[in-house]
Amino acid sequence: MFRSVVLIIEISILVVVLQLPFVQSLFADVQVSLSDWMTEIAMREERAQLADIKKGIAAQYSAMRPYQQEYVDSVLSTRAQTMYFYHAYCINNDINPYVYGATLASMCTEIDSSAILGSGQKDA
Repeated sequence: MFRSVVLIIEISILVVVLQLPFVQSLFADVQVSLSDWMTEIAMREERAQLADIKKGIAAQYSAMRPYQQEYVDSVLSTRAQTMYFYHAYCINNDINPYVYGATLASMCTEIDSSAILGSGQKDA
């Protein structure tokens, strides 16, 4: 009987302590930090793949005007942006006002040969 009373008191104290604003704030900070770390780890491979594409078009990139370089940087900033660019300008042959001709063909080839598309994405 005494053990169960002590156990109930310990659980009650634990619940009260966990409800304190300081403890809640501490847990929230820990959650944010862990979330940031996990996002960073998840994005590492994607960033490496995008960097490989940029290395593949380095010759064309260095010959571009600054506004074109900014555009290519924005295209290669995320997988979603790259996928949109690939589907719009490489697959659907839409007219791109920033990148065209041999440079566009080179970008499309690099994106097509990269791992960023994933399996089964090239036909979509």
